[in-house]
Amino acid sequence: MPKSTRLLPLICAAALAASAPAQADPDHHACRLKGSYGYVYDGTSYTPSGPVALSETGFFAFAHDGSASSEGTLTFQFTDFGGTGPIWLTLKEVLSNITVTPEPGNPCHGAISFQATATVTKTSDPSRAPAGLVLFTNSPRSLAYTISGKRNDIITVISTSPGTIASGTAYKQSRQAQRRH
Repeated sequence: MPKSTRLLPLICAAALAASAPAQADPDHHACRLKGSYGYVYDGTSYTPSGPVALSETGFFAFAHDGSASSEGTLTFQFTDFGGTGPIWLTLKEVLSNITVTPEPGNPCHGAISFQATATVTKTSDPSRAPAGLVLFTNSPRSLAYTISGKRNDIITVISTSPGTIASGTAYKQSRQAQRRH
């Protein structure tokens, strides 16, 4: 038998092994939210006075005990703020009562619910919305998430809060960046 004919079964077996899907960890340990993630998020919030463009950057920190914390800098661009015309606001947003609920059977997908409180830090018109003004307190919010990436280090989120169409991406921070928080 020629040498190339003897190698054919080995080549076929290697090709089949390479094309087969990888076996998932039955406990999905790699899909648990843990550590610190920096995020960017943008979209539109629909208020009684009309649509409001928003963008946000911040971090989520998920502890091994299941607790979580999050803060961000949120920017709203109102075309009409309470009937007084356009204004932009930069807010410090703090999330509390964060609950992560993985999908049964697939924890790489799930939901995050929380309460959000936002305080004005900068404004285009301090006479209408001064720094220190609390714009909302303990406002219920929710996100759907998917964990992806080669090391399950990317979280894609989409708002499931009523009146908001927004999405974003969070990237796991390095251990060095996590020590700074």
